[in-house]
Amino acid sequence: MEVFVDHYIVLGLPSGEEGIKTSEKEITKAYRSKALKLHPDKSHDNPDAVNDFQRLQSSYEILKDENSRRDFDADLLIRIRQQKVKENRRRKMSEREERSYRTTMARVEEIKIMNMMHEREEIDRVRMMSAMEESKRMRRRYIPDDKTRARLMNNLMR
Repeated sequence: MEVFVDHYIVLGLPSGEEGIKTSEKEITKAYRSKALKLHPDKSHDNPDAVNDFQRLQSSYEILKDENSRRDFDADLLIRIRQQKVKENRRRKMSEREERSYRTTMARVEEIKIMNMMHEREEIDRVRMMSAMEESKRMRRRYIPDDKTRARLMNNLMR
């Protein structure tokens, strides 16, 4: 697979649509400036100096030739547009995923609330049943028969 090299970036120029608008003088000026920095005679400590300088020369040769520059610019524009399409797809996908996540979390929250309400209702129902049973027990225990009632009434009247 061939690796794409942005020749404008190799020369230290702006890439993309800005790079396409760059004049030949600006390209030559950028090349000379970079060549002084990357020349193997000036970069003894850099083991890749020869490769870097050759890549710089290759980029300059492509950009200074009108036909090869036109081809490169067309390829660059195609790649830029493809990248924008990919980013838009990614963004749309992330928006969909975000929406899906928010919907799911809202549903989870709704289920939690419903469960809490059901638990609360169940607790209230159990309490009500307990209170009713207690009330029945109390009534059974404290409902006096007629004799006892009469005796209690007499005691209260005294």
